[in-house]
Amino acid sequence: MPTESATLVDDAPMTPAALNEMVARDFKDYAACHVTEATTTHLTMEADGTRLRTRPGGTISGPEQAALVDLAAFLLVNARLGRPTPMALTSSLQISYLSRPRPGLLRTHAKMAKFGRSLCVVLAELRDSADTLAATATVTYSVPPAAHGSDPRGKNDAVGGIAE
Repeated sequence: MPTESATLVDDAPMTPAALNEMVARDFKDYAACHVTEATTTHLTMEADGTRLRTRPGGTISGPEQAALVDLAAFLLVNARLGRPTPMALTSSLQISYLSRPRPGLLRTHAKMAKFGRSLCVVLAELRDSADTLAATATVTYSVPPAAHGSDPRGKNDAVGGIAE
């Protein structure tokens, strides 16, 4: 049964450049990260793993991996909304660590699974420079209500997004 979705403010998502500006401004600890692709349903973020915390033996630490998928999910939610939304908050993050990512280029691929009125669910994969799947995650974000008067809500399509 279709339900109303969180507000998409603009017809287009935030661009990778705008998302990278937000990372530089608001997430100084993650200067090693940059968005290379962003749509209303997908986002790809790269990170220089040599600049992240590692465990003995050279493995990227679990908290760093979780932070990467959380940041990618947050940026995808913002891209989908078409505006910076600092009060979009993580309400759940479930991660499975599958292999040991070594320092080097890391890619996080995030996909919008559900874009609801107040909750957004993002599926994310973290891959290392050899394209080995290092971790998978499901991240749920609580999205604040839209500002009064800017509520161009649409009906959900088959994958839970706004029909375009």
